Amino acid sequence: MTAKDGEARGWRARWVGRENERRRMAYEAALQAWRRRDEELRQLYTEAEEPAQRAETPAGLPVQLDDDEIVLAVEPAAELVEVTARHTAGLPTATLTVVPLEDGSTPQRRGVSVIDAGTAVVTDRRLIIVGRDEQEEWPYAQVAGIAHHPGDPFTLLHAKRPGRIRGVRVPRAAASAFRLRLTVAYADATGAREALLDRLDDAVVDHWHDQPPAPAPATPADAPLTARLVRPALVTAVVVALAIAAVAGVVHGSLPDRPVIGMKVDGGTGVEPTGPGVPSASTALGAPGSSTTPSTTPSTTPSTTGTTSDPPPGAAPGTAAPTSATTTPATGGPTKPPSSPRATGTPAPTSPSPTPADRCGAPANPYGYNYCGGSYVYDPASDVCDYFACVNNLWNGNGYLVQCEDGLTSRTGMKGGGCAEHGGLKRPIYAA
Repeated sequence: MTAKDGEARGWRARWVGRENERRRMAYEAALQAWRRRDEELRQLYTEAEEPAQRAETPAGLPVQLDDDEIVLAVEPAAELVEVTARHTAGLPTATLTVVPLEDGSTPQRRGVSVIDAGTAVVTDRRLIIVGRDEQEEWPYAQVAGIAHHPGDPFTLLHAKRPGRIRGVRVPRAAASAFRLRLTVAYADATGAREALLDRLDDAVVDHWHDQPPAPAPATPADAPLTARLVRPALVTAVVVALAIAAVAGVVHGSLPDRPVIGMKVDGGTGVEPTGPGVPSASTALGAPGSSTTPSTTPSTTPSTTGTTSDPPPGAAPGTAAPTSATTTPATGGPTKPPSSPRATGTPAPTSPSPTPADRCGAPANPYGYNYCGGSYVYDPASDVCDYFACVNNLWNGNGYLVQCEDGLTSRTGMKGGGCAEHGGLKRPIYAA
């Protein structure tokens, strides 16, 4: 048996086993999501075929209904939303169909704002939202189209009258049933029930053709050369090297809240510790040539090949002095490496202060705003809402930035509190 045959049966075979297992798990996850959406689409079509069912009208509902008007759905935890910019990317278009919400979708934060909250009532003639401050209604005869967002549980109603586009947002758990009853009521009122059923049937057929294909099995010929590294001995060596690097990082103060090499601290420049028993980063990781190859740049770490001294008097410019591991040409005494760049006058390399990578869940931003700690942000950047999801009246406050329980960013100093209508205060936002 040749070495090549042994490799083909060794690391290549192990890679094939791992890769086929990874492909199998990915396929099963995709197939499960596909089946779940197929069941939801078929259920929507079945419910749309049935006659509209009358809903129970809650007692004390402040809505004046006509004598023969039928209530089809009531959602007590609804919000009245308004489009602040028509050309915002991601807004839904008006189509006569209903689709389930996408799994793991990101809510639409920009371009749509909540202006009131209350109860949404769907009847066979109109949609009514009874909020705390105002009441909005859309008679179906005056609606040009209904637009359901595929990832966020809000629906926009394009009215034939001029003005900003408004709509309703409901809890995600109730979005599917609410959307279906609203769309069916609108289709019945406008004589488009058959067209709606055709659209729903097309959605079922299109989704059926999108069934994920079974993955092709991996073969030894597909194994990349990097798969050679996955051996027990090499894995152990890599783990040990990473552990040594982590310890060296702590010793050298490379944590985000501690000084690092080249970082100015109190007017000085931090340098890497030197001396016997303290390995350099390259030596600790076992870099090639770290102990036998002389360095061409000034270094504060002792080397086994000696140190570089200044050229002797009378030597030609650019001529390097001979090196020795134990003695110098002048005195013959032992040579000690300089303890810091200041001892030789050689400036140490400087680098900018690193930005903490851990923001404790805060979104990435160029200002260092985080949830970990620091100083309060009394004067936030003008484009802070490009990185954080902000409340509409953020700039009405005169205090510092805070995060509310619903995840939105607000400021203290507002009337009633910055998070009074957003579940209360969760935590402050700090500047690093």
